[in-house]
Amino acid sequence: MLSILYLLFFLAGGVAITRLLLPRMRPVKRVYIGLSLGVLLLMWLPVLWAYAFCFDFLSHGLAAVSLLGLCGLSYVFRDKRPAVPFDGRERRALKTLLILVLPLAVLGGYLEYTHSIRLAADGSLHVGQSTYGDLSLHLAVATSIVGAKFPLHNSLMLGATMAYPYLSDSIASTLILFGTELNNAMFLTGTLMMTLVFAGYALLCMQLCRRRGAAVLAFFLLFLNGGLGFLYTIDATVQGYSVTTLWDNIRTVLTGYYQTPTNQPDPHNIRWVNIICDMLVPQRGILGGWTMLMPALNLLVPPLCQKQKHSPRAIVLLGLFAGGLPLIHTHSYLALVLFSAGACLYCVLTEQENRWQAFKPWLIYGVIAAALSLPQLIAFTFVQATGSDHFLRFQFNWCNNRGGNGLVDTYLWFYIKNIGLPYLLILLALCQRKKGDEVRQNRLIASGAFLIYLIAEFILFQPNEYDNNKLLYVWFLLCLPMAADYAMEIFERLRGLGGRRLIAVGFLMTCFLSSGLTIARECVSDYHAYSAVDVETAEYIRENTPEHSVWLTGNQHLNPVSSLAGRTILCSSDLYLYYHGFNTGARRMEIAAFYENPAENLDLLRKYQVEYIYVSPYERSDSQYTLNEEALESLFPLVFETRGGHNRIFEVPQQYR
Repeated sequence: MLSILYLLFFLAGGVAITRLLLPRMRPVKRVYIGLSLGVLLLMWLPVLWAYAFCFDFLSHGLAAVSLLGLCGLSYVFRDKRPAVPFDGRERRALKTLLILVLPLAVLGGYLEYTHSIRLAADGSLHVGQSTYGDLSLHLAVATSIVGAKFPLHNSLMLGATMAYPYLSDSIASTLILFGTELNNAMFLTGTLMMTLVFAGYALLCMQLCRRRGAAVLAFFLLFLNGGLGFLYTIDATVQGYSVTTLWDNIRTVLTGYYQTPTNQPDPHNIRWVNIICDMLVPQRGILGGWTMLMPALNLLVPPLCQKQKHSPRAIVLLGLFAGGLPLIHTHSYLALVLFSAGACLYCVLTEQENRWQAFKPWLIYGVIAAALSLPQLIAFTFVQATGSDHFLRFQFNWCNNRGGNGLVDTYLWFYIKNIGLPYLLILLALCQRKKGDEVRQNRLIASGAFLIYLIAEFILFQPNEYDNNKLLYVWFLLCLPMAADYAMEIFERLRGLGGRRLIAVGFLMTCFLSSGLTIARECVSDYHAYSAVDVETAEYIRENTPEHSVWLTGNQHLNPVSSLAGRTILCSSDLYLYYHGFNTGARRMEIAAFYENPAENLDLLRKYQVEYIYVSPYERSDSQYTLNEEALESLFPLVFETRGGHNRIFEVPQQYR
């Protein structure tokens, strides 16, 4: 209960600050910006104080006092004009917003509940298909932050500073600190952030779309995205004497592991995954990043399109959202920077009278964002990127050009079959020759959005080439309003044509069938992650061992020591570490040598100050070594064992450390 009150306190503080600074903003949008600001401050303020103390009750108390101070400062520098009233226009806007957001918020909440280590009747913890791989990384980050000193160390790789953007997980750490169970902390914060993402994009579409129904279409084209992968599902296949029917294929989609129409890299080269199922739910980095990206775009883009001046207070808030992004989600930060650069260039070059006046707001925004973001980039992001030889490399057409070995599909066909009809609509909308504010808006947005597209097509920013889609999705969401407007214009032009509604139904089915099958699959997916004895082991570790103690375990990604108990281990799975720039080969060999012959490798314990040794079925079955459990029993006292010896914990005596 205390954790919920603390969360609500920050949300209320964010709303109060925006009410004081931006009273002339429409109420619905202002409240949304305020809620997002509250989440941003909840991510950042406790962490900033943790650098002076640690991530504990004191830092959170000081963070709450700091929020009150920011509210007081906002009152001093408030805009004294009367607030815009909540009138009939706002009631209609709120109604539209609720109609759009609530269904997806319910879907997102359901997936967060079932996919964030759902507790089963037998005491085990279950996840979904999309979170089976990624979730344990975020669990480890969230649990290890509690009580930690900063700068934060990486609990999955002893001795490494945490350069991975961790603030999307630290918000869950706050709830855990105040007594919320791990699964509920992940569920509550995940659902909150997803709802804010949905609301932010809905508001952006409502401001940018010009035709009736276009905002609704653009909204669902983003979150229910899916290309033409459904064609492979409805197509019967013949293999020898075996014929696979449509119903067999649908059964495979609903029961197979990653057989959905939006995620089949092999054999169909389908890589444009559904944003809800494969991005927002499993990847909390992009979830947190979009939670801050949406309010930034709402503050930045609509006034540009409507030829309005940004108020100084709005620019400050915009700089705050942008500057806080690097340690939340680096790709979202980069996308916002690229879009801002392209849009700035367009605004300055198209200004005929006073280009300095056109550039000055951009300069203020850029200075604030740079002042806040550069320390993060220098201390964390650049260190990680330059410390590895597989970040930042040239490769055309990202994952369609696997390893730079040539295109799998022809360029246009790759995007048409992956993105579907919205890709063609975006291109057609940009080719309109008519004059007016609509064309100007499209070109302004395209000048920034296609700069993102261009950079993402030629430079890879992660070892995993697939991750460039985190940039391309921002290009996509920015261009969808113009695509939806163009689609509605075509529909209007067909007025009087027989079968117009049938064409519209066919268009909608083509756009949404792939995502519909993917979401259905995700809703029914259920994977066992941690057994009841793993949960029992984690409870013992939390209650009986020091926080942030050092553990020797295997390299499994489903590790109750690191993920459920938040303890530091020597080396986790390459599923997490390789893609963050770590070469784990030497560390893995040391661990294998110790488990195989502990007596001859006792120096490893002193070298890494290991306090506990963990043994589970994973360590017993690892193909890299043969566990010598008898030697462990003879050397180290056994302090914990589950029934049947499933999981065992040995304590390392001080003499070996």
